[in-house]
Amino acid sequence: MRALAITIVAFAGCVASHQAFAQTPPDVSDLVGARGAGGETQLEARGYRFVTTNTVRDTKWSFWWSERQRQCISVATSDGRYASIITVPAANCRTAADTSGARAYAPQANGGARIDLVCIGAGTGPATQSTSDYRYNSKTRKFEYGRETTLGRAAFSADAEIEISGESGRIRLAGPLVSPIHSGGSDGWWPISGLMVTPDRITGQYRMNGLNKPRIDYNRRTRVLHIQATTEFTGRCEEQ
Repeated sequence: MRALAITIVAFAGCVASHQAFAQTPPDVSDLVGARGAGGETQLEARGYRFVTTNTVRDTKWSFWWSERQRQCISVATSDGRYASIITVPAANCRTAADTSGARAYAPQANGGARIDLVCIGAGTGPATQSTSDYRYNSKTRKFEYGRETTLGRAAFSADAEIEISGESGRIRLAGPLVSPIHSGGSDGWWPISGLMVTPDRITGQYRMNGLNKPRIDYNRRTRVLHIQATTEFTGRCEEQ
């Protein structure tokens, strides 16, 4: 029972972290559930400008920039309707935003190159699931109502950033990509070990905690990032 209680508390903390990270802006919250075509018209009427679209699995992710609010949003469209609208880092709308202070892709003193990736996508992670039904109790010889909590998996949307400078790199994670029990990170960034950069791929590993060491695999041709661990993530990236 004590182990189960710890699991439930940890999951609740993960959910709270995700909710704090991926929020729906108040000015477009009423568009969640709207049909894609009508939603685009409304976004334009409210001062948002379309930037780009990426497709991950069965979901289309479109990015919109509001110059007035200096805000970038990601709209997930599934089955022809807006499934979610969340704020994302301005780098996702960099082509529309003021990039005067943006990090540049430039040669470094050590002869390497600077690579910045901004990725957004979806994944699955551990989650508690509760079920209730009537079960036969052989001792009382009666059907009794009971509830059972088990550990399953739940889907989520998130984004990540990767910075590589010469032979070193780091990855920024937030929301459900951060385990409730984590160590080794600094301000949301984790150093990448075993970093390998080729014209086709970027691979490596980071230490979320002692038992959780996710592997990253980025295909530079398809621009798809895979993070493989207890929590799995697939995202489409823009290489700056």
